[in-house]
Amino acid sequence: MKRYLRLPLLLFLAFRLSLLAFWPADQLAQSDYAYYYELASWVDQGGLPYIDYWVEYPPLFPYLSLLIYLVTPHYTAYAAALALVQLVFETGTLVLLARLARRTMGGEWAVRLSWTYALLFAPVATWWMSFDAITAFFLLLAVERWLAGRGVQSALALGVGGLVKWFPLLFLSVAVRFRRSWHDAAIYVAVALAVFAAVVGLLALLGPAYTWASLRSLGSRTSWQTVWALLDGNLSTGTYHANRFDPAVVTDTQGNPAVIPSWLTTLLFGVLYLWLWWKTPLEMDPRRVLRFTTLTAVLFFLWLRGWSPQWLGMLAPLVLLSLPLERAVLYLVVLTFVNVAEWPVLLSRGLNQWLYLTVVVRTVLFVGLSVDLWRRLRELPARATRPSEV
Repeated sequence: MKRYLRLPLLLFLAFRLSLLAFWPADQLAQSDYAYYYELASWVDQGGLPYIDYWVEYPPLFPYLSLLIYLVTPHYTAYAAALALVQLVFETGTLVLLARLARRTMGGEWAVRLSWTYALLFAPVATWWMSFDAITAFFLLLAVERWLAGRGVQSALALGVGGLVKWFPLLFLSVAVRFRRSWHDAAIYVAVALAVFAAVVGLLALLGPAYTWASLRSLGSRTSWQTVWALLDGNLSTGTYHANRFDPAVVTDTQGNPAVIPSWLTTLLFGVLYLWLWWKTPLEMDPRRVLRFTTLTAVLFFLWLRGWSPQWLGMLAPLVLLSLPLERAVLYLVVLTFVNVAEWPVLLSRGLNQWLYLTVVVRTVLFVGLSVDLWRRLRELPARATRPSEV
């Protein structure tokens, strides 16, 4: 391990392990761990995800959760084991963040970003609330391998990441934009999708109805915690209640239908993104690749009909790598305060009407972040500069 990373990594691990000791994962009221445990416990009745019941996630995490359930005696042990497994991935994210920072801006900048990431609350909340620490790792791994010139390794990481959540697959459009050739782009996309299709295809053979229901589940949900939800009059969280042993109910709505049709928002954002994609300069600069990746993610969140607070943990390392440090931290701290105000402070107390404030503030911040990223990624400095100078 590089010497510059030893101390930040040591304190990073010590800080999180100490938190886990003082506030065990099984005692976190705002965590989804208990929900994951319940789904995994269905194996006691012979149920397997994608085969005997559907879930709203790609298949890798449900089976990882199932494995942890089988090797732990009770929920307390399960929660601790899941937290430790995720800590391994979050540690990997820190290492990848430092590598990317060192490759683009040098060792000093890598140290600064490592310390900053270690002190941010958003990754800690993601680690405790969900399994998106795993998602963030595979996205950063795909980006780091791609910038290192290891296209096949990057595509493999992206394919595996897509089996955790759909979010990492956003990098496909970035890799195609900064392609060395159309042949390389085709191979990259084919490898990534082949990894995803191989696993999902096998599950589809074993449980076609539940696999298809699982793939359809996310797209069939009504809006929550976004401007689209405010327009639809859906002032609720993203909690999803449905009979997962019945694939037919996956299309049942649990809130008000969309006022603005999904096809229309998809068309508008699709046209906007294609224009930005086309106008992005092709000159290969690592910072440009990182900024376009972050812009892609932010636009994706603006387009999505739902928002979950833990997703900020996936965005945090990209923002740190894309903007001047002080500006990046300002965005992330304000977004974190908005998230915390929204959940657990307000929504857990039934103060759902405050979504008209928190959602609007977050959306304005995302729009401002998009504009900031677009302006900066079009710049190609004539000399190597620190982000704070760009």
